[in-house]
Amino acid sequence: MSKDMKKGIVFLLFVLMAVSSKAQSSAMAYFNNGSKQYVHSKLEQAIATVDSGLQKFPTDEKLNALKEKLIEEKKKQQQQQDKKEGEQNKKNQEKKDSKKEDKEEKKQNPKEEESKKEDKEKEQKEEKENKDSKKEKKPTPQMLKMSPEQIKQLLETMNNEENKTQKKINAQKLKKGRKKHQEKDW
Repeated sequence: MSKDMKKGIVFLLFVLMAVSSKAQSSAMAYFNNGSKQYVHSKLEQAIATVDSGLQKFPTDEKLNALKEKLIEEKKKQQQQQDKKEGEQNKKNQEKKDSKKEDKEEKKQNPKEEESKKEDKEKEQKEEKENKDSKKEKKPTPQMLKMSPEQIKQLLETMNNEENKTQKKINAQKLKKGRKKHQEKDW
């Protein structure tokens, strides 16, 4: 082999290595971009990125594995969404059924419905009154309708009771106040 031939082979090896490393870094770039999009909850974009990477590098193992994982995740999300929609539809159907039953009952028993409404209204009023009474712990003073004579009599009775109480207190004070004086032995 000649020297020029060796240089040519070495040059070709460098070119091949550069092309292969460029291809690997590009496949890696698609993998990284797809992964980043998936992490940021952009599943559709991640799948599109991985698909375009697989078009250029169909044999890349990492891109193929990521594509499988993304497809599985998309299926899971679709199942969860279907489940939520099913539950919502079920709730809506139950509401419709209960409304229909209420309408049928009203048609069959309008008097009973009226009495039920009245009962509900009474209960609501009682609940409001109970809440109001709980809020107002202090009773509001009410004006009593009394004649002037009744007021005088009430005041005299209160004064008499007060005088009796004062006499009792004073009597107790006198009993306590009387201490036996002991004579001193000196």
